[in-house]
Amino acid sequence: MGRLHPRSPYEKLGGYVHLPRLIDKARLHRKGLLDGYNYKTVGFDKHLLAFLKLDGDAFEEIANNLDSDAAILKWVQENGAGHSSEAIELWNQAMICRHPDNPVKKARFLHFLKKAGGEGRKDIRTYFDLIEFDEGRLK
Repeated sequence: MGRLHPRSPYEKLGGYVHLPRLIDKARLHRKGLLDGYNYKTVGFDKHLLAFLKLDGDAFEEIANNLDSDAAILKWVQENGAGHSSEAIELWNQAMICRHPDNPVKKARFLHFLKKAGGEGRKDIRTYFDLIEFDEGRLK
């Protein structure tokens, strides 16, 4: 069986990019199927949980006990930090545009791009692009 991929980081729920992906990762983690993905304490998961002011373990519990994205979003809205649509959009753009901003991060980014089969690609500049390419949604 191939590696299971969570939804695209570009996909939104309640206006937040990455939230559907975080839901998928919480569910895959609980089933022991996250296979090599960073989760909760690093990367975009960590940034989203911090922005929402939610505990990762509590979020994982909810994601695995509620059946629908709508129910999870309702819980997030009731238990997390409330943000204006403008604040959410600013946060979204900051996440979507994240790219390696120093030589160490650039070297690591290029290593993962090469590992994913994209060595030499100049069109993959952001971490979201790298995720999309690695998971086969960006050709």
